[in-house]
Formats: sequence, C-alpha cells, structure tokens
Amino acid sequence: MPIKSSPWAAIIRRKVREVLNMAPGFGQTEAQLHEYVGDLCGFPVSLQELRDAREWNHEHGFIRSEDDDATDSILWYITKSGQAQQKI
Repeated sequence: MPIKSSPWAAIIRRKVREVLNMAPGFGQTEAQLHEYVGDLCGFPVSLQELRDAREWNHEHGFIRSEDDDATDSILWYITKSGQAQQKI
C-alpha cells in the first residue's frame, strides 16, 4: 500500500523532517533516515514508506538532497521551509 493512502503517512513525513531538523546543516543518508525515523515513530517503517515520505517532503520543498562525493552517497538536509513547517 502506498504511503499516500497509509494512515501513518503524515506521521512518517513529519518524523523525516524532525530527524533532519535535529542537526540542520548535517546531511543524513537514506539508511540513517530509515533507522532514526523508525526509532521516532515507534512502529516499523518500511523502506518504501520512508522513500514516499522523503519524496513528499522533497516535492514540497521541506528537504533537499546533495551528492556527497566523499562517501559516494546522497545526503538529505532540511530546508528553511522545512524548519518553519516543523514549528507549526
């Protein structure tokens, strides 16, 4: 079932922002996000649910990605818009 129809979608989306907002300016890999979001949610979050939530936040401008050549991975960061959304 896609996250867009999941009753937990909004919670997972918020937790993605919460994790990234804990250390703004420091990027997180997908694996780190998956681990931390699952810990904060208190229930198992599938990798697909995480990706859907991450993509939703990205489409809304709340998070951004950047290639990290040193680790050959993509890092995810919260944006100013994402920080403002967290304060609501």
